[in-house]
Amino acid sequence: MTESLPNSKQEEVKTFKDLDKEIIQQDLCCACGACVAYCESQSFDVIKLDEYIPKFKSKKNEDNCTDCGLCYYICPQTDTLEDLLGKNLEIQDELGHIIDIIAAKTTREAISKVGQDGGIVTTILFYLFDKNKIDAAVVSLYDEELHTKPKLIFNKEDLLNSAGTRYSISSQVLPLKDLYNIPLQIQEEKGIYDIDQIRVAFVGTPCQVKALQKMKFLSIKPAHVVKYIISLFCFENFEYSTLYELIKKDKGIEPSDIKKTYIKKNFFIESEKGETLEVNIKNLDPAVRSHCKVCDDFTGRYSDISVGSTGAPDDYSIIITRTEPGQKLIETLLSQKYIDQYIPPRDKESDWREKRKNFFRKMISRKSI
Repeated sequence: MTESLPNSKQEEVKTFKDLDKEIIQQDLCCACGACVAYCESQSFDVIKLDEYIPKFKSKKNEDNCTDCGLCYYICPQTDTLEDLLGKNLEIQDELGHIIDIIAAKTTREAISKVGQDGGIVTTILFYLFDKNKIDAAVVSLYDEELHTKPKLIFNKEDLLNSAGTRYSISSQVLPLKDLYNIPLQIQEEKGIYDIDQIRVAFVGTPCQVKALQKMKFLSIKPAHVVKYIISLFCFENFEYSTLYELIKKDKGIEPSDIKKTYIKKNFFIESEKGETLEVNIKNLDPAVRSHCKVCDDFTGRYSDISVGSTGAPDDYSIIITRTEPGQKLIETLLSQKYIDQYIPPRDKESDWREKRKNFFRKMISRKSI
C-alpha cells in the first residue's frame, strides 16, 4: 500500500468528503466501486456502495477515515494523475497507445451461441483459465430481472453465464474488496498459498479501467493482483430502472421476458419468445447516466486490450492491443486457433486500420459533445 501521495503535502490532500462534494453530489460518479474496494480491502470500515452511490457507512464510521486521500486520487472522474498515467501508458491522443487493430471472432461454438458479436472477451478469459494463466476474473452477471452483478469467478465453467453485453451499470472494481476473504476451499482448489500472488483478469468499461490503472500506478491494493485489463467499447451507460421503464412503455416487455439486448445504431431486444424488438436509441436518452455525458473515452485507452463491435464486420469484434502483454495474448489466441481473424478485401487492406481509427475518433467527438 502507498502511504503517501506523490508530490503532495498533507494539507493539500483531498479526502472522501471532497470526493463526495465534487463528484458524488454533482452526479458525476460512475459507480466503479474503486474507492470502496480500496478502503474495504484495507479494513478501514469507512465507506460503502449504496444503490451505486459511495457514502459513509455511518457517522461513527466516518470517524474511522484516515484522510489518506487515495479514494479521491483513484477516482476516474477526478483529474488526478492524468499526465503521469498518460506518460506511463504512452497515451498521446484520445485513442490511446495502439499496437494493432484487428477484427476477429471466436472459434468456440459454445461461446458463439451466447457471446456478443465475436465472443472475444469470453474467449480471452476461457483461454486464460484453460492455460492456467489466471486464477480468477472479474466479470458481470445478470439476474432474472437483468440487474447486473459484478463477480469474481474462479473457473471457465462460469464464463458462459457472463457472456453478452450489459447496458446498465455494473460496479466492476467492487468485487476486489473481498480479495482477502476468498474462501479457503477455493484457495486450496486453485493452489493459492499467498493471496497476494493470485492472478486476476479484469473486464470493465473505460471509466472502470481508468480507476484500476490509477490504483496500479499508485501500487495500492487490491489492484496489485490484476494481470490483464480488458476494456469494452462504451458510448454510454444507462440507469437500470429508467432504462427498463422506458422499454416497457415503448414495447410492453418486462426485463424478465428479455433474453438479450444489443445496440446496432438503435437498441434491440430479443425476447424469450424469439421476437426481435427495436427501440429508437434517442428515446432512451433520459436513462443515460450523467457521468457518461462528460466522458471522452470510447475505446478504453487505459487497457491492455480493448474490444467492441463498432467498426467490425457482422459477427466479428474489433480488438485493439495496447500493451506488450495484450499483444502477445492476442497473437497466442490466433496462433492456437481460439479466435479467427477477419481478413479485409485486398483492395481495402492497406487503409483498413486507419479507417477504423478515424471512425473511432468521430465516435469520441460525438460522445464528448
